[in-house]
Amino acid sequence: MERSSLLHRASNRGIIPLFVLFLLIPQVAGIGVGASPDKIEFGEVRVKEGAMRELYVINTDDEAEQVVLIVEGVDLIVNPQEFDLSAKESRVVNISIDQKKAGEYNGSILIMTRPSGDYSGGLGLGAGVRVPVSFVVKDEIFIKTLQGVGGLLIAIAFVVLMWMRRSKV
Repeated sequence: MERSSLLHRASNRGIIPLFVLFLLIPQVAGIGVGASPDKIEFGEVRVKEGAMRELYVINTDDEAEQVVLIVEGVDLIVNPQEFDLSAKESRVVNISIDQKKAGEYNGSILIMTRPSGDYSGGLGLGAGVRVPVSFVVKDEIFIKTLQGVGGLLIAIAFVVLMWMRRSKV
């Protein structure tokens, strides 16, 4: 009698339906994705100068996974953006800056996985990892102005030096 009473109380509290749910989706427990490096910092980049970094995406699961990369908050070119990875396999993804305006930028790349192929079992849930990205785009006008001012100062110094030599003679 006591045993059926415990079972009845557990059913009323929702524990049994929760336990059954976890039994129906066992593939979710092993799904995983990793990335290296865990942060991408481009540093300073000029507007028309390209910069590229490599990101390694690693399938830590025992099953094949479909990988999708989504860029958030910044303009980046990701190549490839979607691909399949076998179990315990890794792949290099090229990340390039596609920002046209000067400024400081912070964003991220969201790497998501889900079971590969026509997978009808379970809920089809996957895993995800977020990799922060940061860079500073320098304005070329500032750099050209700085070069012009430097050239002008050198020219003035040259004229003053020549004038001082002439005045000594």
